Amino acid sequence: FFLMIRRPPRSTQSRSSAASDVYKRQVLYFRKALKLDRNCLAAWTLIGHEYLEMKNIAGAIEAYRNAVEIDQKDFRAWYGLGQTYELQNMNHYALYYFTRAVISRPRDARMWNAMGSCYEKLDKKSEALKCYERAENCKDKEGITLHKLGKLYNLIGFEVKAVSCFEENLKRKDEEQIVDKELGECLLYLAKYYKKIGEYEKALIYSRRLFDFNGPERDEANNLSLIHI
Repeated sequence: FFLMIRRPPRSTQSRSSAASDVYKRQVLYFRKALKLDRNCLAAWTLIGHEYLEMKNIAGAIEAYRNAVEIDQKDFRAWYGLGQTYELQNMNHYALYYFTRAVISRPRDARMWNAMGSCYEKLDKKSEALKCYERAENCKDKEGITLHKLGKLYNLIGFEVKAVSCFEENLKRKDEEQIVDKELGECLLYLAKYYKKIGEYEKALIYSRRLFDFNGPERDEANNLSLIHI
């Protein structure tokens, strides 16, 4: 539903203004649909999405609430409300709406990940862990859950489970040829873990890969490479 407009490069402010114009036009299109059918669920939900992109919080909330009044099982509107309140750092409200989204779509990993993230922000690690475990059971296609699970398992002292998550996430990233901050964190955790338990060959394999990164990962790799087998 976004217009793809080819234009010469411009300043960040100009690009931001152009994007805002696109969002506004989308809202106008969807409002035309509402003139034909005031109870058009898709139109209200999409208006909410556009307002959320525009950071028009009041407009997004109104649109999403109109959507859930039409259909209380519409997970997209509940999820949108959760995102809107999360942007405002109103995590208790966000959690309520994400919970409603989970009730409407219990097999969607995105809903469980959103709940888990809220619980983390509220410093409720146990509840967050349960949400991420549910997300992983729902076959998280976006690859978000494993890293979050690994970090939480590590925080609460479940090292073996943390290692399993980081190794699985590393395997996924290698297969998909993804190089990002999470990859560096996986390698660093695994290198330190295997160094600690005395499996120096594995530790060296992971630490050497850290040299492909710039910044603190490379410094850590230098420290780990001092291991003598």
